[in-house]
Amino acid sequence: MIFIKVIVSIILIIGIINPRLSWKISEGWKFKGVEPSTLYLIMTRVMSVVMLIVVWLAIPN
Repeated sequence: MIFIKVIVSIILIIGIINPRLSWKISEGWKFKGVEPSTLYLIMTRVMSVVMLIVVWLAIPN
């Protein structure tokens, strides 16, 4: 279980540090020449922080 937490944490930290990369991986490949909105980038960062807290505090080892 700890291995899964670490992998998920790495993905979420990427979302916190570089939400644009997260967008390119999840949605950007579907469109050509489109950039995410500022609101989307902010919400991705906020949700990544929330999910990181949930993963480490709410899910038992």
